[in-house]
Amino acid sequence: MRNQTATSNKIPLRRRLIYIGLIYVVFLLLLLSIEVITRFALPGVESLDMFVATPQQKMQVASQQQSAIFEGDPLLLWRLKPNLDRAIWDFTVVSTNAQSFRAGYPIGAKPAGAFRIVCLGDSVTFGYRVPPVWPERPNDYNPDWLPFPMLLENELRKANPNRRIEVFPMAVPGYTSHQGLAWLRRDIDYLQPDMVIASFGWNDASASDVADRDAIDTRWFPVAIRWLIDRSQAFAHATRWLRSRNAPAGGPTPRGAPVPRVSQMEYVDNFNAIVSVAHDRGASVIVIGAPYRDSTTNPPEAMLMTQYRAALKSAMQQSQTPYLEILELTEAAGTVNQGFFGELIHPNHIGHRLMTFELLKLMGQRHLLRDLNIPTFVP
Repeated sequence: MRNQTATSNKIPLRRRLIYIGLIYVVFLLLLLSIEVITRFALPGVESLDMFVATPQQKMQVASQQQSAIFEGDPLLLWRLKPNLDRAIWDFTVVSTNAQSFRAGYPIGAKPAGAFRIVCLGDSVTFGYRVPPVWPERPNDYNPDWLPFPMLLENELRKANPNRRIEVFPMAVPGYTSHQGLAWLRRDIDYLQPDMVIASFGWNDASASDVADRDAIDTRWFPVAIRWLIDRSQAFAHATRWLRSRNAPAGGPTPRGAPVPRVSQMEYVDNFNAIVSVAHDRGASVIVIGAPYRDSTTNPPEAMLMTQYRAALKSAMQQSQTPYLEILELTEAAGTVNQGFFGELIHPNHIGHRLMTFELLKLMGQRHLLRDLNIPTFVP
């Protein structure tokens, strides 16, 4: 009798699945309602403001003046906004495609027969103030003054008119080798480059309250949390409220002495990993020593740049990776190289022409462009 009663009271599997499904539907509708109400009732929370936390990062990319061309990125904290059309940012005219690259064409799956070079880097590779533009005269600039990735692309296309050649900066102002490595790991299978040109330096060596390994945690769980913040205003508001509740009553807790965003050892390790990731996908690599103008304007910083560059050069020589160090763009030539720089850190358009010349020369010497013709380029 008991067995018959238990059997008769058991809910059929189909009905249980329907009940469970209804519970999930109600839960999802509740979340959707909270999201809609949050978006209508509360001011929007920018993910860039949530992701960029250190004072040094905020000054570079998230201040009111600097944030015009940036948006939040769950993995890398910030990236260029897509579809910018000649935006004027810090005396630089910036246009981007739908994929947020500073390129004049969409970057999708690599076309058959194409030769693709990605230039991984920071504001130097991005082309900071190349060309320089004054906000009050937004159309008054020389369109022939280009960053080295664009110059490389133009020259290689002219020398190889029957081949599709793409050279574009996979570069964002403020990035370190820590971010560059994470970006390359994420997107290299999508981009399928034939060559990677990598250059980082000043941001890595610059001082910060928090090292990048802690400030930009690239493990899956922190990235997943940032992904939710980026896509849900309700989650973003809840996160901001929780942070304010947990903040010290007297303001931010004083930190210890500033540290490099990326230590010298991590810097070398990141480049070794960049080379390894590229080689594993069949891409050749060129590493460029970071430019820096002189050793008198800021001697301690210049010493750091010399040390980082020397450590990188040694590591690349050990791995037999093509390494390019342009003397005129280093502090060793600080008494005569003023004409190649816009300011202490960034080469101007003449410096970028010199970089293009030296890159093409190295590509020819090391036979890095396979069957492509090497153009004759005058800096």
